[in-house]
Amino acid sequence: MKTNQPRTRSSAFLSLSSRKALSGFGILGVLLLILSILPIRTAQAASSSSLPACQPFVQVNDNAFGLGGGADGTFSSEEGFEVLVFNGQLYLGMEADNSMGARIWRTKAGVTVPSSQADWEEVAANPQGYPFGVSNITQNDHIDSLAEFNGYIYASTANGGSSTYGTRVFRSLTGNPNSWEDALINIGAGFGSTQNTNFKDMQVFNGWLCGGTQNWLYGAQVWCTQDGLNWTQKNISGFGTTEYNNKTVEVWSGYVFQGALYFGVQNLGATRSSNYDDLGKLYRTRNLNGTPQWEEVFVSLPGYLNRVDILGELNGYLYVASRGSNGGTIIYRSPNGDPGTWQPVSLEGVNGNTANNGVIVDSAVTYEGGLYVAVGNNSGFQLWRTSGADQGTGLVDWEQVGGSGLSDAKNVLSELVTFNGYLYAWTTNYSRGQQVLRSNCAAGAVPLSPTATNTSQPSPTPTATQTTQPSPTSTATVPPTASPTPTVTQTSPVSPTETTIPTQTPVASTTPAPSLTPTATPTSETPPSVCPQGDQSCQSSNPNSSPYSVFIPILIKP
Repeated sequence: MKTNQPRTRSSAFLSLSSRKALSGFGILGVLLLILSILPIRTAQAASSSSLPACQPFVQVNDNAFGLGGGADGTFSSEEGFEVLVFNGQLYLGMEADNSMGARIWRTKAGVTVPSSQADWEEVAANPQGYPFGVSNITQNDHIDSLAEFNGYIYASTANGGSSTYGTRVFRSLTGNPNSWEDALINIGAGFGSTQNTNFKDMQVFNGWLCGGTQNWLYGAQVWCTQDGLNWTQKNISGFGTTEYNNKTVEVWSGYVFQGALYFGVQNLGATRSSNYDDLGKLYRTRNLNGTPQWEEVFVSLPGYLNRVDILGELNGYLYVASRGSNGGTIIYRSPNGDPGTWQPVSLEGVNGNTANNGVIVDSAVTYEGGLYVAVGNNSGFQLWRTSGADQGTGLVDWEQVGGSGLSDAKNVLSELVTFNGYLYAWTTNYSRGQQVLRSNCAAGAVPLSPTATNTSQPSPTPTATQTTQPSPTSTATVPPTASPTPTVTQTSPVSPTETTIPTQTPVASTTPAPSLTPTATPTSETPPSVCPQGDQSCQSSNPNSSPYSVFIPILIKP
């Protein structure tokens, strides 16, 4: 993919008068003229970093954990999802082939540094191969979030494609196979509304476990629990002020920073049917008791399927990412999260390459004094890191680690996690299957010897054929700084009435949707009209629960 670097003053053409003056200046004059037009702010390439060098990454699993590529023999819709360390074991959420659905892999008991497939075990499937014992595979297409709360490990699942069966949440005291119980038993799938098709990035805040949904009918919802079984909605749908806002359709990321709970969201922008004016927004609240108050503290530039992904904290700053006007990732930071304090600390695409076009939940981690960020790229994701040091231009010291895809250019996305002193990348690879890669970036680390790994692909299991979707292109420029528009939202928990939802176009599934009995269904929200069947302009913005369709131009909204 073509890489465009922003033009600087030094690359501009000389004026006619300057060229004439050169003939009389001689060598000294030329040197003086060059010095006079040195750039004030150049496109940032890899910076010299004070961080320790990283060992080469080595693969420590079989591709796709040996599960195969489905009926067509490909891995076109199989991603790596979610990472968590729980009770001394590393857990990885996964979308396996559509005939298998959600899977969770973890290091075996006693394994502190995994080195091969033999060090892993799968813990979500029951003896029949159903995720968490649920036969509706489409309802449990992939793991959407992993979290630890009050001694339990929690796992949420997302619906496949544009189906609306409602998200599920399961929990276990041990994480062992066949030990999972339904955490939504008192309210039903989707928190009582099947329009809530996923539940992302669960966070623990002030004694609550909270996460956010995708809901294209009413708007994204925040649901929280104090005991793990009884849940309460803690925002007006779509972070509306007095009524639901169905333009803010999905929560993508969450974080707790300086006594506040943050959620990054996707807003459909001025035109719901267009993908190109979407906005990323960031909301926060400081208290979940009673009626929470949500404040909008950051708004991105409008861009293709834009959203806000929260990257994490480094040296007192909170870092977030969104897309620029030309599709490349821009990273911002703030010392306190307040409106007006967010400053861009990277060029678009990090180094000016707008093919670096997105991050995903859990794609960043703080490790050994640096913030590491895996940035999606169709030619292989790029791993960037910074110590947070300002370079005198407002940008920080970004440095690329390893090559594209960390030696495999088919690794287009990755999540990051630390475990027992090592850095792990949990990649998405649509050609060969997901990979777990390990490195050590600690000062004085002993160089790793690559571990032999069986990466052969087993015979595929018959399943539904996946359809590859086209990739859009974009052109690079340097974007202006986003200007947040602060607003304060007074909220009360509102949950839409399930029975008033208009009929949706059905999605094929191997099993019928389960029967739901919502526990609380206030009727203060009237559902908006949905897209008429066959209206392609409307359908272009229908929900697609693939977590990567928003940023990486491998999948697009149908």
